Order: sequence, then C-alpha cells, then structure tokens
Amino acid sequence: MTIDDFIKTLIGYEKFDALDFYTESDKYHPDETVFIARVALWEDEQYRCPICGQKCVRYDRSRDVKRWRSLDLSKSKFFIECANPRGLCPEHGAIKCRIPWAFPDSDYTQAFEVRVAYAAAKSPTNLVSREYRIKWHTVGNCVRRVQERVAPVENRFRKLRRIAIDEVSHRKGYEYLTTVMDIETGEIIWAHDGYGDEVLKLFFESLTPEQLDGIEFVVADGARWITRQVEDFCPNAKRCVDPFHVVGWATDALDTVRKRLTTDAKKNGLPS
Repeated sequence: MTIDDFIKTLIGYEKFDALDFYTESDKYHPDETVFIARVALWEDEQYRCPICGQKCVRYDRSRDVKRWRSLDLSKSKFFIECANPRGLCPEHGAIKCRIPWAFPDSDYTQAFEVRVAYAAAKSPTNLVSREYRIKWHTVGNCVRRVQERVAPVENRFRKLRRIAIDEVSHRKGYEYLTTVMDIETGEIIWAHDGYGDEVLKLFFESLTPEQLDGIEFVVADGARWITRQVEDFCPNAKRCVDPFHVVGWATDALDTVRKRLTTDAKKNGLPS
C-alpha cells in the first residue's frame, strides 16, 4: 500500500495527491509527536462552493493552508494539511472553498467527527473528551455537525449488511435518541429523537427493498419493539443480542441469586 492509499483509506476520500508526510512536536504538548500529511486536491475538486458544490473562480491570491485533525495513528495525533483558499461562488459570493473530507467551518475530518459522535452516544462527554483529546465543548460541536450535515441516506446505506440498533437517554434520562450503526465501518449512519416502533420504522422505510434484503445481521438489546421491526422489514436477517447486554443480564442474575442466598442463610442462622 502506498502512502496515498493509506491516507485515502484513513480519511475516506480519494481525489487528492499526497505531497509530503512528516512529523513535528505537538504545539500543546511538546513532548508528543504528531503526524502531518500534506496533500493537494485534484484540479476538478478545487475551488468548489461548500454549500452548493458549484465550481468557483479564484477570489484572491491567498493560498491559505489549513490542517484538519483526523483519526489517530496509534497513539499519535494525525493531521491532513491542504490549501484552503477563497473562491467566488455565483450564488453565495466570496467563501472558503469546499474541503471534501471535512464539514464547513470544522477543524476535524468527517471520519473523526463521526467517531466522536458515536462515542458521545455511548459515553459521558467528559470521557469522550479525554479519550479523543479534545475540549469538552468540541464534543458537542462534533455531534451537532454530524447531525446537521450527515450524508444522504441513499449513499450511506448503499452497502449496508450488518447494523447495530440502540436507544440512549440524555438530559438526565428525560429524552431518548435511537441510533443505527454500520458495524463494518463503526459509524453512526442514522439517528432520530425518541424510541419505539414508530421511530425505528422511519429508518427501515427510508431503505429500498434491495437494501433491506442486503441486511444480514441486526445487533441490539432485547427490546421487543426492535425485534418486531426487524421481523417486519428484514425477515431474512439474523437478530443478535449484543454482548454488552448479555454480560449485564448475567451479572444482574448473579446478584439476584447472591442476595436471595444471603437472605436465606440469615433466616436459617447460617453464615452469609
């Protein structure tokens, strides 16, 4: 695998050429090393509006260079560096040109932000902040950008085969969010406020018959409403229970048995 192929795989985009790959000290932690890949977009991808995608003319002579934080390489931070000039869009005026691997006005790649958003759906914000070495409020910004600008449904679900469904609570358990993850990529591909049959039905109804037939495995907890929708829309898929809940149920069962045995021992005057 060439360095071009490696970087393209890491950020999930192909239309650029790698110009250089080097390391330097992290400006916030001088004792740590960061990796930087300097790339150049293909000519056809340059000077496009980030809003409408139209080809723009160069607005000024500025060749501003910007870095975007991507997924880490081992334990080191990894950045993509590329020219990010301004273009003149016929519809939206002078504007920073589109960078295909990042959302507009973001300092992170889409792959990084989607991974943070998925982690935030599973863990408290402060833990996600420490794990990905970003500020607390940055976690919320990543979630917002993913929710607002996630790719069209038909593109994200094109090769869907194995999915995981979960419902998570937020705002101290008063509100719920149903999420669907592509197990093969580890990315959240769909999310909607609430939970239950009617909410999950919205996801399955957004798929074509061919896409529904292509789903082979559905992983989730033991919720009956998930089972009902899977049976209705994906009768050929195997319904699996995720290991996290299996371990939790087994632990709860052991605790119940332990408490009952302890109570019985006390009633019979036996050492607990």
